[in-house]
Amino acid sequence: MDKKALILCDTNIIVDYFREDPTIRKELDHIGFDRLSISAVTEAELYQGMYKKETRATKELINKFSIIHIDKYISQRFTQLLFEYYGGRLLIGDAAIAATALDMDLQLYTRNTKDFKFIKGIRLYKPKTNKIPTGH
Repeated sequence: MDKKALILCDTNIIVDYFREDPTIRKELDHIGFDRLSISAVTEAELYQGMYKKETRATKELINKFSIIHIDKYISQRFTQLLFEYYGGRLLIGDAAIAATALDMDLQLYTRNTKDFKFIKGIRLYKPKTNKIPTGH
């Protein structure tokens, strides 16, 4: 993999980093924050899920990542995924994150692999530093 290639982090990875999960912290530090990105959807989910007292820390954490905003191409891919996986298998937030990864040709780093592994063309990031539990 190109050393400069970005890796898109799912919301659960950022939440676990925020909660000081040692395996996630080690992996993200190993990758390097200059190679890590989040979707605008992840940014919104983080703000939605935070406690008011965590506002400053949440902003500081988000600022460590490159944020990929939804453009017309990601939006089109997002809609395509929702049609393709119609019937509730793919949640709206996950579809937007997957669309970002697919459109930008990024690996997706998630602990919830079961939410994404059925999507054609998705590339899931495999941790390098140690085995990190993921969903099946």
